[in-house]
Amino acid sequence: MAVYTNDDGISLVDLTTLIDDTDIDATVNGAYFTIEALESSSGTGLIQSFVRLQQSGDEDGYNTSGRPINDPDVNTSLQFTHNLLLADVPIVMIDGVPHYEFLLDINQTNANPLISLDELQLYTSSTASLTSGVETAAFQNATDLVYDLDGAGDTSILLNYELQSGSGAADMYFYVPVSDFTGDPATTYVYLFSSFGELGALDATDEDGTGDIPDALYGSYATNDGFEEWAVSRTISGPTIDGYKWEDSNGNGVWDQGEQALSGWKFDYSYTIGNGSNAVTYNGTAVTDANGRYIIPIVSSNQAYTITITEQVQDGWINTYDGDATVNGSTQVVIGRNLTNLPDGDPLTTERMNFGNFEKFDISGTKYTDITGDGLSEDDTGLGG
Repeated sequence: MAVYTNDDGISLVDLTTLIDDTDIDATVNGAYFTIEALESSSGTGLIQSFVRLQQSGDEDGYNTSGRPINDPDVNTSLQFTHNLLLADVPIVMIDGVPHYEFLLDINQTNANPLISLDELQLYTSSTASLTSGVETAAFQNATDLVYDLDGAGDTSILLNYELQSGSGAADMYFYVPVSDFTGDPATTYVYLFSSFGELGALDATDEDGTGDIPDALYGSYATNDGFEEWAVSRTISGPTIDGYKWEDSNGNGVWDQGEQALSGWKFDYSYTIGNGSNAVTYNGTAVTDANGRYIIPIVSSNQAYTITITEQVQDGWINTYDGDATVNGSTQVVIGRNLTNLPDGDPLTTERMNFGNFEKFDISGTKYTDITGDGLSEDDTGLGG
């Protein structure tokens, strides 16, 4: 891993690949970070956000189901920010050692794709739904610190949105040894606090005197677009429905032969079963695998219900097919009583749950006066206007 130091003594862990495209992972204070999924990763095509942050400049916060949340940086929807039991965090093996796996999705503009992860702390507690600030006595007395990115000194991890542009597959994977945790996973709550964008701009004035920060890393690391979101993979059990995402290369709304499936696209889904005080709402996010397939878990009910599925927009793409008459990146699927009349997710045809997208591109040319009339522009002058 490549680590640089700025004039404030902050260790800058480079995972941008701007200097070396092989610098894709790092071990910091006993935890493992990587921008590429491990072969043993527990990803199953279904992920669950547990904290979402969004603010221009810098942002911080932690997950909780407690309300109210008096932090403008934190999305207060329970769909995106809620309690997390340790038992719900997947375990993967790294060199024979079990680790808990957390996923990070970042969102920046294409013009300024860099972002810094400046604080990262993991706490455990037997108490759910805490709302006090992490530095308050109320929070500290109710929790145990398991991991601190700055435990061995101030550290920032430099990330690059361009490597996984769009709200798609995870931009970074974070692994902590299972042995670092205590308590019954079924009753132990995990609180993840993180901060982004505090590094701000990185330029020549940040050199520590040794001149070891490469110019290629200069730029703004402030938060500037969309949200940052921590999530975990979920194991799917029971009945499911599925659909596919493909690149509609010719934009005709049909999955033609030769058009490729798209991996790493996210789909938010929501459905409610029951009425009134007995109603139960299910929300989640599915992500397409290498074959373009996404999976949504469903439940059996003695009444029919409707699932709304909406793709998360990615810059530079437009939706050309979403399974219904209105091409708006969203569709609805009716699940019959006792799971009858389920939709068919045949990947070779445009079914109700399939989505097609066309990637936009630019076309340019030059208008010129053909003075010599030879059809060539080498000796001619371009025309403006």
